[in-house]
Amino acid sequence: MKTLHVSPIWYAGVIIFLALAVFFTGCTQPSTQSTAITTAPTTGQGLKAPVQTAVAPMINASLPYGVTISYPNDWERQDVNTSGVRDYGKNTVNVANFYSPNEIPGDTFSYNSLSIDVDQNVQADFDTYFNQATLAIGKTYDPQMEAHSYTLKIAGYDSYELDFQTKDVKGSYIFTNANGSIYIFAFKSPTKPIAIRALSDEIVDMYKSIQLNPPVTIVPKQR
Repeated sequence: MKTLHVSPIWYAGVIIFLALAVFFTGCTQPSTQSTAITTAPTTGQGLKAPVQTAVAPMINASLPYGVTISYPNDWERQDVNTSGVRDYGKNTVNVANFYSPNEIPGDTFSYNSLSIDVDQNVQADFDTYFNQATLAIGKTYDPQMEAHSYTLKIAGYDSYELDFQTKDVKGSYIFTNANGSIYIFAFKSPTKPIAIRALSDEIVDMYKSIQLNPPVTIVPKQR
């Protein structure tokens, strides 16, 4: 019987082949290293962080009774110029109203508004007038409403601001005494966080743009 002799070179070749097989097997295993997360950052309750939106361009409006104001170009302007008793208890001329688009898609009660009124038949001093208006607003909406008042200047004239909120409405009413005539700028929003935020972003630019040139009443000279 012949004895089978295996060449050492053959053994060496097998060893090298097995070593290479192990090496390449290790290289093809899937990596366990995690990849970077590229999704948008979120805030509480899984909501995406708010995205800063561009401010709408402003339109300049020249109104009766010497009022000029700038308002966002996506708001609707309504010229009125009629008199009536308002929610602050005074019989005034409603010069114009402005309405924002719906702040919540599909919700027709989510718009913000501004009404501009003027009272040229003022019987009380300015402080008394403002206090009476504040009480009337409480009676109209809620006597227990949360309310705060401030002093400020509008177009250089002394003014009071009344901020109030009920379960249904949030308001910022500015009363301005311009040479004895009282101008009322009534900003209102439904008590819905999205609408309130939208109004707070726009209200400052709007009231800072106000210019007043009250009409002068000419008194005939006595002979």
